Amino acid sequence: MTREELFLLAEKVASGTASDMELMQYNQVFHAFRAEENWNEALLGNKQEMETAIRKRLQPILEKRRVPNLQPFYKWAAAAMVAAMMTTGYFYFRTERAVLAPQAERFHNDIPAPAGNHAVLTLSNGRQILLDSASNGLLAQQGTVTVSMAANGQIIYNGTDQVSNVNTVQVPQGSRPLAMVLSDGTKVWIDAGSSLTYPTVFTGKSRVVTVTGQAFFDVTPNSHEPFLVKNSMDSSTVDVLGTSFNIRAFHDEHIVKLTLLDGAVKFNTTKTTQLLHPGQQAAAAANGAIQLTAIADLKAITAWKEGLFYFNGTDIPTIMSELQRYYNVEVVYQTDVRDFFVAKIPRDVPVSQLLNLLEMTNLVHFKIDGRRITVIK
Repeated sequence: MTREELFLLAEKVASGTASDMELMQYNQVFHAFRAEENWNEALLGNKQEMETAIRKRLQPILEKRRVPNLQPFYKWAAAAMVAAMMTTGYFYFRTERAVLAPQAERFHNDIPAPAGNHAVLTLSNGRQILLDSASNGLLAQQGTVTVSMAANGQIIYNGTDQVSNVNTVQVPQGSRPLAMVLSDGTKVWIDAGSSLTYPTVFTGKSRVVTVTGQAFFDVTPNSHEPFLVKNSMDSSTVDVLGTSFNIRAFHDEHIVKLTLLDGAVKFNTTKTTQLLHPGQQAAAAANGAIQLTAIADLKAITAWKEGLFYFNGTDIPTIMSELQRYYNVEVVYQTDVRDFFVAKIPRDVPVSQLLNLLEMTNLVHFKIDGRRITVIK
């Protein structure tokens, strides 16, 4: 990358116009500001002079971005990363590095990504099936309904019956998400730290399931049997005919978030009802009030289903909650980090790789000790 290409990349990130790939490139390139061995002086020139030139070139852009409501907040977060890197963040690193242990020392107890799916399927008779040790093919038969595991790990219910049995799938922390096909053809993805309770067949006037945590639904249309999603955190429900949506209802977050990708749904709380259109998100507080976001960041919301961590202007507590569930770790805070971060990385990497991306900003640092991650300044 030439000096001019480096300038242009910084300008795109600062102005909020960088693509996903350019954001990833930014993370990689600006890591060189922190690693002497990665800096190509023959191509880019003196590093300190280059850093000063970039700050000078970005200053007009960053000044403009202080105008309220100029751009969506998540894009401002990208600019904040560059601002921090090119100003106080970079100099903080240079002056305080002596008191911060090297990353190789702080990350020597790295934690790998989950190797598989550790979900537990509980049948109506109480029998439990550990899915990570089960073989492909038939897992169980309940009445005339069969439960099978496909070669890709997907759980499939097939068959009809006059009698319905209740099953539960629990996906623990430290597990990859689980994909399922219910007896009506509805597809469900269940995230780590989540569970789904559902009938083996739908026999009534509605199709009712209960979610804990996070799940993505692609519901088979049936106007005669509407699909109803309950969550175990509160008494809110989601009424569906045939649509795709993501529901997030973790108990430690004290809020239920429903995001619609396709179709239409009704979000019902004890206080009100909200009709959602594609691209919208509704967040229900404990008192039943609903806050509607007209244009939700669908890529960030569904990234977990696609095997990605994707944060766009996300605070550290939210990011660390994701890591806590997925890597099954304990998170300890030695500092209060109030900044917002942009990061995109596959979920199949060790936790150190994501922490390294966040550390590139110089706004936060981490230490890994066993299964504990400490947030430090």
